[in-house]
Amino acid sequence: MPRRDVVERVLGIVDYVLLEGLGVRNWRELVSWRTVIVVVSLLTYFKILRLLTKAANLYYRLRYGIDFKGDMRYVAELARRMGKRVERVDEDLLSIYEKNREVFKLRLVLILLVPLLYFVVHDLWATAVGFLTGHYAQATKWFISILLTIVGIPIILIAPFISAATTIRDTKLINRAQELISQGHKVLIVRGKGHVEYIVGELRRRGVECEVLS
Repeated sequence: MPRRDVVERVLGIVDYVLLEGLGVRNWRELVSWRTVIVVVSLLTYFKILRLLTKAANLYYRLRYGIDFKGDMRYVAELARRMGKRVERVDEDLLSIYEKNREVFKLRLVLILLVPLLYFVVHDLWATAVGFLTGHYAQATKWFISILLTIVGIPIILIAPFISAATTIRDTKLINRAQELISQGHKVLIVRGKGHVEYIVGELRRRGVECEVLS
């Protein structure tokens, strides 16, 4: 995220701010034996992100006295205070499923689950033995390893979905940005780093001038 002074300078120029935010409220409509693993992994992934944001918020509040709520909310609140129009332009799980059901298939990634699950079971056994035999330092290392593996499993499972759904999500944003620009508005797009290359390339291909802030 660029420095605050850079963001404020740009907000002083633009009319609209377009944010990302994948909609997950309709996840129940997608649950079936074919999609349940990806859907549950996505929900777990977003829960982990929220917990990390809360941890970052606590750190910034204690050290700097800043109420950090994540890049998107930070820019949105700043833009609204400056009187800018803020829109969340993104897809939701159901719309992505309707456009391309293949993105919810796990394919070969399931093969990775076997060694990962074995690793978790092995570490649980090693942790239990370590605590029972008094090897607390080693047992703690095994326990931390288990937690990291459990966190990593949903990320691995949704990686194909994130990759395949990116184009679908970004296309909606690009169309909205082009619509606003054609009406004479100036637009600031706030998107994750993994989206930037495609969005910038597609906008330029459509003849829209744009600049990347970093």
